[in-house]
Amino acid sequence: MQDFEFSPDVPQRAERGIEQYRKLLDSEPKADTPVKGAARDFVFSEVWTRPGLDQRSRFWISLTCACAAGAPIAMTAYMQIARNTGFATIAELREFALQFAVYQGFPRATAVEALIDALEAGEISHDPGQR
Repeated sequence: MQDFEFSPDVPQRAERGIEQYRKLLDSEPKADTPVKGAARDFVFSEVWTRPGLDQRSRFWISLTCACAAGAPIAMTAYMQIARNTGFATIAELREFALQFAVYQGFPRATAVEALIDALEAGEISHDPGQR
């Protein structure tokens, strides 16, 4: 398997991304494609570790954006992050779904609610690509 590092000249960037990914998702990141490498080396290494916002705030912003985009893999990943980190309780996620429905529409909110149901039932796997 090839490792697609976003910045091969800065190996600590990948290490920081791996550490952050493990902390949030409780699994090992794969960097076997350019997109996955960029996510590990930029999103998790650079963005999630920046000062200025705490990680719980970053979680809520990221969850909102993933849900607004209707991105099922990202939405599932953020449900995992809620489970793994305690950044959000089921009750808070349900309030989020209602607030989200008001601004993004009830059809989109039903997809969010289905993921919350799956999270509550223990059906969300450790692999964001699987449910």
